[in-house]
Amino acid sequence: MVWSLAKKENRRRLAEDAARSRASGWARLAAVIAVVVYNIVGVADIYSTVVAIETGAGTEANPFLRVMMENAGEGWILAKLALQFVISFMVLWFPHWFVLSLFTLATAGNALVVYNNLLISGHFV
Repeated sequence: MVWSLAKKENRRRLAEDAARSRASGWARLAAVIAVVVYNIVGVADIYSTVVAIETGAGTEANPFLRVMMENAGEGWILAKLALQFVISFMVLWFPHWFVLSLFTLATAGNALVVYNNLLISGHFV
């Protein structure tokens, strides 16, 4: 995928596809809704992770994020929020149905992680 973007023609086609997607009112609306939900779930993920770790009920399963937590202290929260901003911008820039479908599935998966974090920390019985 990355190598295919090295070709000028492929980059032009991608930019045209993104522009067509942004021209659709429905695609823009779907992207905004998906991004809002994604950011709510992302903040809930931060909260539920902190709760699960502080109660001793869980540990961070993502090795990359675990290293960030160990080395950056509370700074991992800002880094995660910054990454959410970048991803949100990318989805709003390219609200293609395929991108939105994958993004929505990933957000649903993250919502399940939030539920699990709260479940193991005793917030749900």
